[in-house]
Amino acid sequence: MKTRLTLLLAVVAAGGAACTSSPALPIRIYLPGVTALPAGSFRQIIVADFRDDSPSPGFALGRELQELLVKEMSRSFDGTVSRMTVPWDNSISLDDPAFWRQAAAGSDSAVVLTGAAGLVGQVRKALNKKALPVDGPFKVTDRAFLEYKHYALAVDVAVISGATGEPLFRKSFREEKDYIDLEKPHDFAFSDLADRVRTRLFPVLLGTPTAEERTLLRR
Repeated sequence: MKTRLTLLLAVVAAGGAACTSSPALPIRIYLPGVTALPAGSFRQIIVADFRDDSPSPGFALGRELQELLVKEMSRSFDGTVSRMTVPWDNSISLDDPAFWRQAAAGSDSAVVLTGAAGLVGQVRKALNKKALPVDGPFKVTDRAFLEYKHYALAVDVAVISGATGEPLFRKSFREEKDYIDLEKPHDFAFSDLADRVRTRLFPVLLGTPTAEERTLLRR
């Protein structure tokens, strides 16, 4: 009896050790996006070119952002996606209902997606952490500096009613990234940063599900 009890305890202990040593299981779950506008309240999205608040020679930020949004929305939105060119000048404002109502032809089923954007690149310097002086890390004399290109993309998005011309939703986004290559062009940085804006905008505007990483602890 004693031998059988000892064997049973050994089996239980081994089973417990096996359970506690099981690795955690990473899983991915998809959460529904919370839309800013009521579901089904529009069947057409008219994407206008964005006003460029920091023009750069050779790079049309407003038009590039428009093309990106039209391309990606055509894949994600079940309704119609079209484009519109806005002759931006001092007389046109995002808060001009008469202009936007006329631009959308007063369509009850359409919204206009537009706004203002700016992409700014700056060369910055930082202390080279690998070039530490022998007499301490806080001495900056004779320290080597690293130069890098810092890009910041700011986008003020507005969703405007085609029926009334009034803004229905506005949200500002800002994305930044550093590049060691000082010759990194605007279009390269735009591709990186605008895609980040898109991934944050679509769940809010279209209800696109977002992927979340979770860890399942197994016993």
